[in-house]
Amino acid sequence: MFNAYLGDSLEILKSIPSNSVDSLVTDPPAGIGLLGLDWDKDKGGRTQWVSWLTEIMKECHRILKPGVHGFVWAIPRTSHWTAMALEDAGFQIKDVVTHIFGSGFPKSVALDKAIDRAKYTNTDELFKVTEWIRKRRNELGLTNKDLDAIAEVKGGACHWTAKPPHGQPHIPTKERWEKLEAFLGPAPDWINVMIKPANELGENWSKRTVIGGYQKEAGGIGGVSFQSTHHQITEPTREISKAWQGWGTALKPASEHWILIQKPISEHNLAANVLKHGVGGIHIDASRIPIHGKIPSTTNLNFKESGFIWEGKKRSQTSVYHQHPQGRFPANVLITRSNDKNCPAKIMNDQSQREVEVASYFKNFKPESNFYYCKKPDKNEKELFNTHPTVKPLRLMRYLCKMLTPPQGTVLDPFMGSGTTGVAALFEKFHFIGIERSEDYHQIALKRLKGVKP
Repeated sequence: MFNAYLGDSLEILKSIPSNSVDSLVTDPPAGIGLLGLDWDKDKGGRTQWVSWLTEIMKECHRILKPGVHGFVWAIPRTSHWTAMALEDAGFQIKDVVTHIFGSGFPKSVALDKAIDRAKYTNTDELFKVTEWIRKRRNELGLTNKDLDAIAEVKGGACHWTAKPPHGQPHIPTKERWEKLEAFLGPAPDWINVMIKPANELGENWSKRTVIGGYQKEAGGIGGVSFQSTHHQITEPTREISKAWQGWGTALKPASEHWILIQKPISEHNLAANVLKHGVGGIHIDASRIPIHGKIPSTTNLNFKESGFIWEGKKRSQTSVYHQHPQGRFPANVLITRSNDKNCPAKIMNDQSQREVEVASYFKNFKPESNFYYCKKPDKNEKELFNTHPTVKPLRLMRYLCKMLTPPQGTVLDPFMGSGTTGVAALFEKFHFIGIERSEDYHQIALKRLKGVKP
């Protein structure tokens, strides 16, 4: 059974009875403005975003039974924002599960291109412009909010009036300056020279050497297809740009956090809480990682024969660790791995032999091998009509749901998206409550949830 609500999470959560839900598994926005999407914006900054999420999580806290655990998704870059909101809402942070995958795409900026593309590279000159705009703003009794309204933008004026040393100065584009000038008055000639159109690149960009090109398929989002574009491959010609060739600004994202939280228990101890409310623990055996055969104990390894710098005791040469019959104890690291035979993660988990000699076991692991990751959920798993940009793997969500939810329990997701958590919950024979504010995504979720066969 499921209930999938369309609307604002904060308002709908208020209608759900207190102490009535058995687990929380949810994937809230990260606050980074993914692909320019409105639902992922930072609400005005860290303080505002944390406050927004805190209010929603306070309602989740009220709805959950005492002792209930939850998993809340976050990316490493803003996971501290999410954790702050969860603590402010009254939850205890129990752990952070790191999910390692390979489906992220690099968002790094090539520094040699940034230097050649830049319209302005002298920060002191920019501060001279912002000082003039700031002075005129004050003389006319205007505010930054007024300047934003005049230029028909949001958050631009704080850059146009920035102060040294910590401000981030920008110069209005020609299109915006034409609107501002009607109120601020004509600028000095030395400023007018610096006012340039939005699409104009730095004067050195055209001097780069074209060495090739490729057609980039733009894909789409929300049912809208983007136009494919042809991109040139260029190299810097200036020595100052060449010096920064190969440098970038970010790492490729290949991990995410699932913050493990718990609503404090209401009874004098955990046993009493579990007996009264039916929640309070983590389903360890349902979350074990199945293995075949036996693996060596990591505390009794013959590291010398394996090429390590320290030596174990003699008994380590034959020591074999007898694993739990249902598999390895669940850990706070999850690896979504490829089926490729060269993947070290696969080699390390290949327990086809009944017993494994310690030295040969570790020699199977080849650090020099390329590390292969699996892809995002394919079209069959997402379903062809699903246009959501951040669909999670169904196997992962089933695993997280069954780790926290008692039999026949109810899973709550106030950020339902395209409904993967709900589908996972139903597959595991749990009940589900989901909330989604986007009508398009809500319809996708409904279609997926109704398609789950008992």
